[in-house]
Amino acid sequence: MTTLSSFWNGAAHLSGRIDLSTAVHQGLCIEKLNDADLASLGLKAHHIKRLRHHPPLAKAGPFICIDDGLYPSHLALLPFAPPVLFYRGNISLLKAPSVAVVGARQCTQRGREMAVRLAKGLVSANLNICSGLAYGIDESAQMVCPKQSIGVLGQGFGVPMSRRLEACVRKIIDAGGLILTEYPPPTPASKYTFPQRNRIIAGLSKATIVVEASLRSGSQITARHALEQGRDVMAVPGHPNDPMSKGCNALIADGAALIQGPSDALAVLGLPSPNHTSAPLRCSTQKAVLAALKTGETLDHIAMVTGHPTPELTIAIQALELTGHLVRLPGERYRIRETP
Repeated sequence: MTTLSSFWNGAAHLSGRIDLSTAVHQGLCIEKLNDADLASLGLKAHHIKRLRHHPPLAKAGPFICIDDGLYPSHLALLPFAPPVLFYRGNISLLKAPSVAVVGARQCTQRGREMAVRLAKGLVSANLNICSGLAYGIDESAQMVCPKQSIGVLGQGFGVPMSRRLEACVRKIIDAGGLILTEYPPPTPASKYTFPQRNRIIAGLSKATIVVEASLRSGSQITARHALEQGRDVMAVPGHPNDPMSKGCNALIADGAALIQGPSDALAVLGLPSPNHTSAPLRCSTQKAVLAALKTGETLDHIAMVTGHPTPELTIAIQALELTGHLVRLPGERYRIRETP
């Protein structure tokens, strides 16, 4: 087991309260910064003191620090990224693209089936599944292919886990997947640690997919983090009277991409769907729309390039959506659905 230095152990205990992303952006060796340098980064005096005087952590297990080359850059540059990531399993999975699949613990059977269906499609496109290993949607998605699964814990590795969680963690690690946490080994799970870990799930992922969620849920928090980080958010729609669909429907109303299966999710990501074929085009307006989408994504851009009136373009775009030639993105943007 590796000993974690005094500085980084202090930083790990302050995760979520100190922001070292600016130092990473500047390419600084963080541990060698003096107190004035740390203060210039916005760290408070009592936090700097804690970094200097925190005892080293023996038997920390494998870990990567925020200025380490193995630490994913798309996470390191986010404000308040975790200074230290403790891990078990295959750390090289961080080099491959991931998609977060999250949702309710008390999900429906059809929600589980959708999570499995989505995960199978994403894995077939060589994407990792990232989630929080919670019972329900998270577990259903992550157990589809454990070797392409990244689980993010809301506790330290040194704290006992439930039998279900321990079995999931062991299955993922044994298969060649990866388990991460920002929390030092002795840190227990709490009502504070789970919402905080959700920013890591979003930060590690190219996009976040919400399958089922109530209006107030951890999945909503993950989706909000993804939006704040400039990542795509997708949601599976449901009946308006279904409590487990209210969160997803609200996300869609706020601009999340509506998806009904893996091909929709892959289209939002700009990736080909193995099973998708598009109907042939005959309409000249539709052809003009697709040509315009090669240089821009908005309706204004399409109108400017084609010169067609907006009502005519709107009809053409709706037809292209129905025939599978393009997909609607958040913010009234559009993208050509790629074919293999």
